[in-house]
Amino acid sequence: MAGDLTIHELGPKGDGVHDSSRGRIYVDRTLPGDAVQAVIRRGDDGVMRGDLVEVKTASPHRVPAPCPYYDLCGGCTMQHAEDQYYRDWKQEIVRDALAKKGLKPKVWLDPVFLPAGTRRRATFAAYKKNNVVTLGYYKRRSHQVTNIDTCLVADPAIMGLRRKLTQLLIPILQEGKSADVFLQYVNGQFEMVITGGVGKKGKPDMPVREAIASMAHNSKINRISWRARERDSIEVMIEIEPLRAKFGELNVSLPPLAFLQPTKAGEKALVDAVMELMPEKGKFADLFCGCGTFTGPMLERGSVDAYESVGPAITALDKSKGIKPLKVQRRDLFKNPIRREDANRYDAIVFDPPRAGAQEQVKMLASARTPVVIGVSCNPATFARDARTLVDGGYRLESVRVIDQFTWSHHVELVALFTKQS
Repeated sequence: MAGDLTIHELGPKGDGVHDSSRGRIYVDRTLPGDAVQAVIRRGDDGVMRGDLVEVKTASPHRVPAPCPYYDLCGGCTMQHAEDQYYRDWKQEIVRDALAKKGLKPKVWLDPVFLPAGTRRRATFAAYKKNNVVTLGYYKRRSHQVTNIDTCLVADPAIMGLRRKLTQLLIPILQEGKSADVFLQYVNGQFEMVITGGVGKKGKPDMPVREAIASMAHNSKINRISWRARERDSIEVMIEIEPLRAKFGELNVSLPPLAFLQPTKAGEKALVDAVMELMPEKGKFADLFCGCGTFTGPMLERGSVDAYESVGPAITALDKSKGIKPLKVQRRDLFKNPIRREDANRYDAIVFDPPRAGAQEQVKMLASARTPVVIGVSCNPATFARDARTLVDGGYRLESVRVIDQFTWSHHVELVALFTKQS
């Protein structure tokens, strides 16, 4: 059903919102003040959405999207918004999430916005039909894949490799089956992980293995791995040399699909923000430490206990420690959080959980006497929930800094300081 709508506000995921007598209607790539025509439908989740047909009257904040694939690609959501409006909106996402929990920091530190063209990892949808490979991104809320040969958010090195892959993947991918191709660029080194069917039977056979070895050497890809499905174990097909990342004093040999911050500049901004809040010396804990993004810099000021549930990450971190005062522990902090008496041993604790937040862990931290707790988050909603728990336990929310390295998306990160008076 087509209808004319006026967009009243912008939702936290970047879609415009029209309030109607039937409820809220969400329309992608619209802005407050837009008058649009849209095809309205109710999704399987019960939410009413509008597919944009025409912008009849444009919002004063609307600008032409710089990417030629913007209407077909689901990778970005906010290229149609002028820069200052976009930046204000990103900060407002965090402010609104905290306000809903009755929270306001003592100080809002200056936000950090990173430029486009620096994303060092990307996952491309791949499909081979009639011996031709399509390699691109899915359109938002769709199974339609658009062949992408330029991308304004990705590091040019990623896109340079991607342009070679449409030919190199022909002898590798399974005909008529979809796959994902993950690329990560670390300090001049590439890794690739293929998820999905390869070869004639969906698994690596000898011709596939030979083609992968040839691709690695000819395209200077340091490591290529494969798995049948997303949650399956990863098989390393070829590794010319280990991929390494330096975190402060640590030089870590990264496992396949290692989680890193999406941009090098974003990693630096987050580390700088955390270290600015850390005590000059002491005994510290790094919770949800990954491969050591914060652990390494924290070691420059004292001893660190690092906790992580992902086995390959914690193994890689442990192997990198040498004689440094680092204790690495594999621990599922969702099921087995560190207890209050453990937390009391630290002069500062840093926690950087996944999008689900650290609900069980902060329940334990809230009653602790740790003088400094620093939260890093990529999800303002779960962070606000966790911050409420800490504040209710006697902590004070001193500061919040918004950091945006997910240019033109609805994703945003933050670093926050909590203190408890002795």
